[in-house]
Amino acid sequence: MTSPKVIQDYIKNCKKCVVVDKPPSIFRIYERYVPKPLKTLVISESPPPGRKKNYIYNLGEGDRLRRVLAKVFEVPEENVIDFLMRQGIFWSTAIKCRPISKSKLEEMRRKCVEVLKLELSILKPRRVVALGKVAIKSISEVPLAGIKVIEYYHPLYVVRFRRSELTVLRKVLLGRE
Repeated sequence: MTSPKVIQDYIKNCKKCVVVDKPPSIFRIYERYVPKPLKTLVISESPPPGRKKNYIYNLGEGDRLRRVLAKVFEVPEENVIDFLMRQGIFWSTAIKCRPISKSKLEEMRRKCVEVLKLELSILKPRRVVALGKVAIKSISEVPLAGIKVIEYYHPLYVVRFRRSELTVLRKVLLGRE
């Protein structure tokens, strides 16, 4: 089996887009946080655009997504990543690098489809949960032989506009839908 670090190195060396930074490489997420066994690959949009430091795997900074997931899973924010790993869940993004602005998302999404294909071929998840329009569009453009795909709203959207569906989001993420 090819190491997940191959994905991280691919991202680190990619020069297709103008980006602020590359959080998957900076935080070495494919070395540190891919659970064994991996049951579910969750794909959301991208690291937060602009000159920010927050990112789900930057445990030294507060992160809105991690705060929402803490509510969804009823665990402290600092335990979210460990909780996901214990559940066999790896959180990734359709766009791997931090966009300079939201206006670049679609262009970057198209360029990152190749990385998503690589990620799926190496990680071999049993199921994929695509959260939000960007992730759903990207996952629709890759071969998914034998992988169950669930599409749902992004957690930040659920909190803002569908708060009553936090329990549904929890079930979707944990494979209890």
